[in-house]
Amino acid sequence: MRFKRNFLICTVLILFLSCFGNKKDVPVEETVGVKIAQSASNIPLSIEEVKELIYKKDDYLKENSYLEITFLEKANFGIPGGDNWIVRLSDRMILIYAIDSNKIVKRYDFTSFNPERYSTFDIMRDIPGKHIESSSSSFGDFNGDGIDEIFVYGFYGRAFEIKIWGYDLANDDFLSHPYCSIPFWLIDSDNGPAPVEFMTYRGMYGFKVFFYQLDVAGGPGYVYEPNPRNGKWFFYTWDGEQREYVEVGEVIE
Repeated sequence: MRFKRNFLICTVLILFLSCFGNKKDVPVEETVGVKIAQSASNIPLSIEEVKELIYKKDDYLKENSYLEITFLEKANFGIPGGDNWIVRLSDRMILIYAIDSNKIVKRYDFTSFNPERYSTFDIMRDIPGKHIESSSSSFGDFNGDGIDEIFVYGFYGRAFEIKIWGYDLANDDFLSHPYCSIPFWLIDSDNGPAPVEFMTYRGMYGFKVFFYQLDVAGGPGYVYEPNPRNGKWFFYTWDGEQREYVEVGEVIE
């Protein structure tokens, strides 16, 4: 009986040692390295790391090496593929990125404007959101949908327009179809007020604009006809179904 018991114990020990010997050992360093690599890919980049990445991998900056990044902030535009960042360069170009780890996934760009060229009165003073340096642009969640948009006073030659842009996930587009494009004018470039005011009007949140659309001269025989809407304040609010700002009507003070 004792012999059988000892034989059984020896058999179990032999089988155990045999299995242990056939197991392929994984070096500790290799296992730790894999874990570090996996966790590092999920660590968000710092502002300095993002800046270095853009300098190294954005073709526009590599081709124009004299340019400098003068503004850099993290944002939430809803652009898929990586963290969203917004940049302003020393040539006034604004770049919007989706960055994943060490890769630029998407990029959009547009030109910003310096409002002091057009008005000594600070027309950006009461515009909500994060002001993009000293430009006429700001970004933030203006329509309350949880995603950031970009507000711009656009000084396009003789055409001054308010534009608000947001990312269109369905069409993978950012700048082709602004949420609004409204002509405006500076009432008094020295004393104000600003041509846009965000406010609540008749229970709706939005903004009013000092509407002014310049007339474009026609051919021979052209007769100027003033726009009856010019010089009046009109209120606009967000329409979630149309995904654009719609005009409510003239603001009666």
